[in-house]
Amino acid sequence: MPADPEFQDHRPRVAAERRARMRRRLIESAMVVFAQRGIGSSVIPEVIAAAGVSQGSFYNYFRTNDDLLEAVSDVLSHDMVQMIEGVAGDIEDPALRVATAGRLYLHLVRTYPIVAQFLSGTGFSLVGKKSAIYEHLPADIKEGVKRGTFDADAADIGLDMATGAVLIAVQRIANGRTARDYPERIVRVVLKALGVPAASAAKLIAAPLPKLVAPPESLLKAAQQKFAALAEASS
Repeated sequence: MPADPEFQDHRPRVAAERRARMRRRLIESAMVVFAQRGIGSSVIPEVIAAAGVSQGSFYNYFRTNDDLLEAVSDVLSHDMVQMIEGVAGDIEDPALRVATAGRLYLHLVRTYPIVAQFLSGTGFSLVGKKSAIYEHLPADIKEGVKRGTFDADAADIGLDMATGAVLIAVQRIANGRTARDYPERIVRVVLKALGVPAASAAKLIAAPLPKLVAPPESLLKAAQQKFAALAEASS
């Protein structure tokens, strides 16, 4: 006879939820520490202190700096892609899709300083599968070349060129104030380098763009709150 659901043992579920919360807590703290310190040295002691956990508890979840960095990068990339694709994912024109996604990405970086500092501090170590840039851009460029929207050369070097431009833009945003239209200017240059005529590029970056707001449960929101609290406490 099946057990009465009212009397089923919920301990495995509760334990799993507790582990998920602890892992998330460590990831949030790690993002803040990486943003402050970069990846030049071990951040594990600082993450343990920031999360307020024991060393033994920490090593139940992560073993190395690289494990931490990969976890933060995966969650951050997922959050950013979800937000950006919610706006750009259904756009039919690949050039407009690239323009919209690029602008949204850079505006998110500027809206959430923790993201700018984290990406700036980790730099080229995130170029590849862990970067939100690589989630959809290769396919968008390929489609644009196929349609004749982008130059054929863009199929080979477009991704590298766009990534380099974005990384430099992130560095500038992290290191100081930029003009209000800075994301648009960067994206316009990228579009032109991909082969889009100047007049068309200007129209693409002038399209209406919603302001993205990270949901409360996102890593962007939680880490930004911790980052801002630390900045206020030290001021």
